[in-house]
Amino acid sequence: MLEQLIVRNFGLSAENTIEFKGGMTAITGETGAGKSLTVDALSQVLGERANTQAVREGAERAEIEAVFGEDGLSEELKALLKDAALLSDDGALVLRRVLGADGKSRAFVNGHAANLSQLRDIGAALISVHGQHASVRLADPHRQLELLDGFGGLEDKLKAVREAFAKYNAKRQELQKLADEQRDGAAAFKEERADLELLRQLDLSDGDYEALSARYDSLMHAEETDQAAALALAALSDDEHNVIDVLESRLRDLEGAAQYDHERLDPIIESFTSGLEKLAEARDALASYAAVSDPALSKELSDKLEQCHDLARRFRTEPGKLWTVAADLEGRLGHFLSLKEAITKLTSEVKTLRAAYEEAAEALSKARAEAASSMGEQVTALIRTLAMPDGVFKVQVICDRECRPRRDGRDECLFLFSANLGQQPRALGEVASGGELSRLALAIEVLTSGRNSTPTLIFDEVDTGISGRTASAVGDLLKKLGQRVQVLCVTHLPQVAAAARQQLLVTKENTSDGVISKIRELDERGRVDEISRMMGGSVVTEATRQGALALLRHGADDAVSG
Repeated sequence: MLEQLIVRNFGLSAENTIEFKGGMTAITGETGAGKSLTVDALSQVLGERANTQAVREGAERAEIEAVFGEDGLSEELKALLKDAALLSDDGALVLRRVLGADGKSRAFVNGHAANLSQLRDIGAALISVHGQHASVRLADPHRQLELLDGFGGLEDKLKAVREAFAKYNAKRQELQKLADEQRDGAAAFKEERADLELLRQLDLSDGDYEALSARYDSLMHAEETDQAAALALAALSDDEHNVIDVLESRLRDLEGAAQYDHERLDPIIESFTSGLEKLAEARDALASYAAVSDPALSKELSDKLEQCHDLARRFRTEPGKLWTVAADLEGRLGHFLSLKEAITKLTSEVKTLRAAYEEAAEALSKARAEAASSMGEQVTALIRTLAMPDGVFKVQVICDRECRPRRDGRDECLFLFSANLGQQPRALGEVASGGELSRLALAIEVLTSGRNSTPTLIFDEVDTGISGRTASAVGDLLKKLGQRVQVLCVTHLPQVAAAARQQLLVTKENTSDGVISKIRELDERGRVDEISRMMGGSVVTEATRQGALALLRHGADDAVSG
C-alpha cells in the first residue's frame, strides 16, 4: 500500500510530507485549498504526462516521491521490477518524478532512472484512481463492458479471447494479403507466361549469347579464313622454296659445321630443330583445316541473334542477360502458381483459429451473462442503501454471433435502471438523474474495485451530488471497502470524512513567499473541529461539534483495525 508521499514545489505545495495508514483515509479542506493535490501528485508519479505548468512559481523544478510497502507488491509486479533491474534489496518501492520548469521531466524507480512507460506499468499495479467524472463515463457502453468484466473477475477469459483474436486476425490478414497478391498477379500471369515461352524457345543460359555471336562471326568470315589458311599452307609446303624446306637445308648446314664448334652451335641446332617441328605441326593442321561456310546456319543464327536483340530491348536489358530475365520470370510464375497451395493451407489454419476464437468468445459470453445477473442483484441491493429504496439495476448482455470477430468478444453491454416502483428499467443514460448517476457510479466502482483490485484505490470527490442519509451510507460503503484495500477519498461530506480511519486536512495559507497549501493529519480534536466546519460552514457551534462527535463515534463503532 501507499505509505508516504513527499511533494515539493508542486502546485500550491511548497513542501508536504504525508504519511498514510491502511483502511480508509479522508482528505478534506475548504474549496480551493488544494484537496486534489494528492491525486494530482500521485498521477504524476504514476506516469501521467508531465504537467510542468504545475511547478510552483519561482521554483526550478517540482519533486514528487511516493513510497510503497512491500506487502502491497504483487508477485507479477516484483517480477516486472526484477526484469527491469529495478527491484530493491529491502523489497520496498520508491517512485520519484522530477518536473522541470523548463518543460523537461525525469522519472526514477528505487533510485534508478526509468521511462514513463515503466512508470505507468508499475503504477497500474499499485493504484486505481476513480475521478469525479465516473458517472459520466458510466453511460459509455465500452466502459460498461469493462465494469462487467471487472465485476465478474473475467480477466483470464477476456485475455484468452484477445489472444485467440490476435492469432486469428494475424493469420487472416496474412491470408488476405496472399489472396490480394493472387488477384493482382492473375492479370499479369498470361503475359509473363507468354514472355517466358519466348525466352524458353531461345533456350539461353549464361554465356550462350556470346557463343552465338562468336559462331555467327565465324560463319560470316569463312572465305577470309580459308584464303588466309591456304596462303599459310603454301608458305610451309606448296611453294618451290617453302619455308620448311629452306630451313631444313640450313639446319643440315649447321649440323655439318657443328663438328667444328659443338659447344656454341649445338644449342642453336636444338632450338632450330624444335622450331621446325612446330612448323611441321602447323603445316599438318593447315592441311586438314577448311572453314565451314553454311548459309542456312548463318541465317538461323542471324534470326536468333535478332530475336535476342528484340527481347533485350523489350525487357530493357543486355542480350547477354536475357537468361536472368527468364530465371526471374520462372521464379515469379512459380511463386504465383504456389499461391494456390499456400492459400489452401492458410485457409485451413484460419478456420482452425476462428474456431478457437469462437470457443473462447462463447465461454466469455456465458461468463458475462452469469456475471451480469449477479452484478444486477448486488448493485440493486447496494443502491437501495443509498436512498433509492425502489431502485432496480440490471445488466443486459447482447451477444452478436453474426458480426466479424472482435478483440473483446462478441458481446455488447447495456446498463438498465429504474428509480421508481413499477417502471421498467431503461438505458441508464436516458432515465437516471445526475444524483442517481453519482450514486450508481459509486456503488459500481465500489463493487468492481473490490474484486482483483490494486492495493490502493483513490476516490476523487465521487460523492458529488450526495447528502444526508445517503452520505452516511456512502461513508459506510467506503469504510467497508477499506477493510479489503487501502482507500483514499477526497470528499466534502462530513458523513464520509467521519467514516475514515485517518483524516488529512488541506489548508491554504498566505506567506511572504505567496500562497501555499499545507496538508496534515488530524487528531481526534482536530477531526471534530474539521467535521464541524464541514457541517456548519464557517460557523462552528456547540451543536455542530456535538454532531461531528456523534458522526465520529458512529464511525469508530466498527473502525478498521490495524
